[in-house]
Amino acid sequence: MIKESPELVAVISRWMKSFQLKDRESLNNLFSKSVNLRYIGSDVNEIWSGDVIREAYIHHVEEIPEMEHRPISIEAFENGATGWGTWIGEIKFSGFETFWLHRISSIFTLEAGNWKLVHVHISNPKSNVEKMGVDHTAFYDLIENAKTGFKLNFDNETATVMFTDIVNSTSIASIVGDRTWAATIDWHIQSLTDHINQNSGTVVKALGDGTMSTFPSATSALLAARSITTHINQSTREPAFKIRIGIHSGAVIQSKGDFFGTVVNKAARIAASAQPGQILLSDITKEMTDSNKQLQFNDLPSIPVRGIDGLHPVSELI
Repeated sequence: MIKESPELVAVISRWMKSFQLKDRESLNNLFSKSVNLRYIGSDVNEIWSGDVIREAYIHHVEEIPEMEHRPISIEAFENGATGWGTWIGEIKFSGFETFWLHRISSIFTLEAGNWKLVHVHISNPKSNVEKMGVDHTAFYDLIENAKTGFKLNFDNETATVMFTDIVNSTSIASIVGDRTWAATIDWHIQSLTDHINQNSGTVVKALGDGTMSTFPSATSALLAARSITTHINQSTREPAFKIRIGIHSGAVIQSKGDFFGTVVNKAARIAASAQPGQILLSDITKEMTDSNKQLQFNDLPSIPVRGIDGLHPVSELI
């Protein structure tokens, strides 16, 4: 069964970090020992296979100038002993002022219980008009048609993303029964949607007993989150439950009515770190709402965010 793989997202992040640091041992250790190992780089001559990759790649990396990278999106999936992922981001090399868009796709295989790269493909895209005089529109037309009326309710690509999740839902469902719990979930999602819509937000998708939504401003997202939590706390409906909420702001990528990117991933991870009944938000979201006197916060210790390096400052919305 195909499923999202936070573990492979972390592996891809480590690969990029090792690449930037020129960590030869780590880079070499991430390659599969298979003779079917393949590597396609962004240069016309960079098509390699097998043992030569493991033997020469660490020297190849030494030839690359110092670099700085900033991810836009990292996705990964696994199915049994096979996995795959994509890294989309910008890379700037020493001596140059420009960040260039790069796309890296990877295929992984499990070897002795560890994920190993068996295929890597790096591309530095150019427009179709520039390289062959044709502007392909088929995919863009399909995406537009697939949106079926979905409309982004803000003009730029910066959004505030909110994830909600019911705490201990599996345990509650086992106690009250599937039918009662399904009715409770329906009531909760509808109620939550009403609060989000009332605060200029849009529910992008429901994820079982959780949701992802976007807002044109950080303040509107926080007001919606507070309204949702207050409503749940005051409800007398049985069975009672708590939710956790995570919120982060930044540039997002929209495709086929859905959103993805580092901002989305970080919002989901922040939600997973929240306690029952808690609303956690990133430092960026807090900075965007500091002037709003309706909102009060508790600053908390920085937390690790799975798949993203370092510790990340978070606050709790009171």
